[in-house]
Amino acid sequence: MAVVPNIEEPSESSTFLDPSTLQTVFEATKTMVDTLSGVHPAATIAWGFLSIGFEVLKNQCDKEDAIWNLYKDMISTYEEFSKDDILKEHDRFRGIYDCLFKQTIECAFFMKGYTNKSVIGRLVTMNISDQAEKFSHAFAGLKSQLSMELSKESVIVTLGVQKNVDIQAMRDRLRDLQPPKELRPKSKCMQGTRVATINHIVSWIAQCDGKVMWCNGLAGTGKSSLTGTLHDLLTTDFGGRSRLAAFIRYDRIEYRSATELITTIAYSLGMFDDRIGTAISRVIQSSRTVVTMSDPSAQFRLLLRNPLESIPDLVEGGPLVIIVDGLDECDISEELLAVLAEGFGPKLPFMRLIVTSRPVHHIAMALKGKSCVYPLYLDTSFKAVNDDIHFYLEHKLATIGDNVFQEKCTELDAVNELTERASGLFIWAATVVKFVHASPGISRLQALLDTEPPRDATEALTTLYRTSLDTLVSEPGANMDIKKYVRSVLGAVLVTRTPPGMTESVLDNIVLRGEGSPPSRHIVSMLGSVLSPQAKDSPIQIIHKSFDDFLQDQGRSGDAWFINVALHRQAIAEQSRIASKSFLETWSPTNNMVIGAVPAYISNYALFGRFWYSDFDKSDIELFTSFFRPHFLPWLDIVIVDGDILHFEIMDTICRQLGLTRLLLKVNIRDSKLIHHVLQISTVFYHHLHYASQESPLIGKVTLECMKAFNKSSFPEEPMDNSNLHINGVVSVHAFPTQSGTKDQYVYKITNTTSVPLYISMLCFDVSLLRVYSVYQPEGVNNPLPPGKLWTSYRNTFLINEGQDVDVSFLKLFFSTEYVDLSAIIHPAPTGRSFGLQVLPLTWEIPSRCHTMCVPLVQRRVAGTLYDTSSRGRA
Repeated sequence: MAVVPNIEEPSESSTFLDPSTLQTVFEATKTMVDTLSGVHPAATIAWGFLSIGFEVLKNQCDKEDAIWNLYKDMISTYEEFSKDDILKEHDRFRGIYDCLFKQTIECAFFMKGYTNKSVIGRLVTMNISDQAEKFSHAFAGLKSQLSMELSKESVIVTLGVQKNVDIQAMRDRLRDLQPPKELRPKSKCMQGTRVATINHIVSWIAQCDGKVMWCNGLAGTGKSSLTGTLHDLLTTDFGGRSRLAAFIRYDRIEYRSATELITTIAYSLGMFDDRIGTAISRVIQSSRTVVTMSDPSAQFRLLLRNPLESIPDLVEGGPLVIIVDGLDECDISEELLAVLAEGFGPKLPFMRLIVTSRPVHHIAMALKGKSCVYPLYLDTSFKAVNDDIHFYLEHKLATIGDNVFQEKCTELDAVNELTERASGLFIWAATVVKFVHASPGISRLQALLDTEPPRDATEALTTLYRTSLDTLVSEPGANMDIKKYVRSVLGAVLVTRTPPGMTESVLDNIVLRGEGSPPSRHIVSMLGSVLSPQAKDSPIQIIHKSFDDFLQDQGRSGDAWFINVALHRQAIAEQSRIASKSFLETWSPTNNMVIGAVPAYISNYALFGRFWYSDFDKSDIELFTSFFRPHFLPWLDIVIVDGDILHFEIMDTICRQLGLTRLLLKVNIRDSKLIHHVLQISTVFYHHLHYASQESPLIGKVTLECMKAFNKSSFPEEPMDNSNLHINGVVSVHAFPTQSGTKDQYVYKITNTTSVPLYISMLCFDVSLLRVYSVYQPEGVNNPLPPGKLWTSYRNTFLINEGQDVDVSFLKLFFSTEYVDLSAIIHPAPTGRSFGLQVLPLTWEIPSRCHTMCVPLVQRRVAGTLYDTSSRGRA
């Protein structure tokens, strides 16, 4: 061990830094960390940095007095915390111990940043004495807390202190960057496993070199579990503040488009730190086209690198980590891969980018051997990996409360034998545990142990999945046709790649319709080791991609378990047709006018099955419209004109009376995905539009005015015509083609005439395009509209489309005495750049405390103006 030599200090310090004393403190501290590592995840990491600190000071040439003093104070603090009488009561002082470890990590970042700079660099960018003194005070404060028996979880954070951020305001500024979907971590490592790998990654994060880490390995090697563990670690246990600036996970079913990766990272960074958010929002304000740029290199530079480089304070704040999990699960382009391979560059050494994937060809070609990429291969042959799997299996099998099973495990040396067959794959071990946990566990365990140890990881998974499936369908009491039903369920789950996904109701009423078919719940339960069951907000899914790969590879699965997705797709399309026809034959137009009376498997699945799984033509539309025209969507009808082009007829009475009879959307009859989107969006659109509060005491207490403004200024306070255009419950304005040089401008006024503050939102429901956008929303819980006060909008110009003389929207006001965030109702039209990525909006139950007022907005083309081919909008 390296020992720091004595320096000119008071005698007490000299004694403390004596080699023998320091060695004693070192050993006591190590014992303390070993004792607490189980309950304090940050302890092991703190110890790693503390150990590095010894080496850092040993090799430091200029020996700054401030650094030596800080080191002395840190070690002195650990001496106090490692005393036996304190350590015995570590539960009592848990909060202070957490603070100690987090403060140590913060200090390590400072020391590492100091040692990685040149002498001139230190003089230019860091005030060593001031920074070190702050840390010394922090450690002194922790000692004081301990001596006063205070156990508050309050850490003196000396670096990276962020301003309080108005979350709502930030969300508004960065809304254009918000990703279409955000997935949480999929899983995390069991405590006590992958320790060496996690510490290796953490040590890499501490290096200030600006590189990219590519964590790669075969399917099942635990990449997602590692990132899940890092997610929690970086958020809560990694210094005095969160270090996780962005976490993005891709999934082949739920979220697979990487087109918006850069904007998603920018959004996450902006939400993480107000300084970064402000810098990024300035870029968007100066050029909104940056959001839709097709050049990923330029977009990365403008949205990420330049804003980050404009904030010098970030350099001294320690590392910020961005994790992208499952890069092989998305359709990433070669151009975007090339951008990721370059990382954030030498000017942003504090930025850390970690990406995970299988070593698939296109990703390996982009990242392997690049100077800025640090590869971390999860080698299944490492002894540490097998030790972790052995530990995992031993722990999990021990939880099976069956003495006979436990005796059999001992007799068969099950843990060692299973570890050998796992071939370093954590997904293999996890699948086995689920498989044998279900009864009959002993026969299932025996079946697995009867197989030969595999030659490699792929063979391990092939043998596991074949053995598991064969065992399931041959167990005592199994129906002779059970294999057919299992194959049908697996095929249905594989086929269902589009919303709403496969559910038990769909399986029972469409896939397993035959007489004598078992309930789907039984089949899904049987397959519990490879399928995740239906949950409140997620359908039945395959747990791991390795099982998906096995089922679709006939060479591995064989004829017995090979799933031909194309054939299953055709079968489900036909089953959907039969189920739809059977339902419509019993449907009563007179008695069943409520949408809720329609079974979900019909309205959400069977009727759309023909769109998803087969070629759709004019003959199919009759079945569809015979149901939708009078009953399911009474506000919308489908008509076929212009060959194979579908038009949507608006059946809403008010719209038709005011002159709007058809949506602007036109869809090719073979574009089944867009047809489905239009119909589902229209359902959500009209559900929210038709929501009305019952017997509201606030009716008439909020007034809406619309006035024509003089064309002199864009500001509302300039002179305007005081004639209120809200007449007899309708607002009427002039609309112009975009090419028109002069356009009328209008201003809204909302007045709260009550005696209490109200939270008022006004959304515009654009019927022609089925979009909902915000006209006004309060900026958070602290911004109600005071009693007797009014809000005035910025100026609005209304545009008209080619082929339209009139357009109709609805201005819907929501008001309440409590704050309600209505952003979930807002959504774009089902067309344009983001359509392919767009997450379908969901029906959102508006709180009953929300009172409403709805006013039609009629936009009429000014006589004499030309039509324009541009899409309509709002200036």
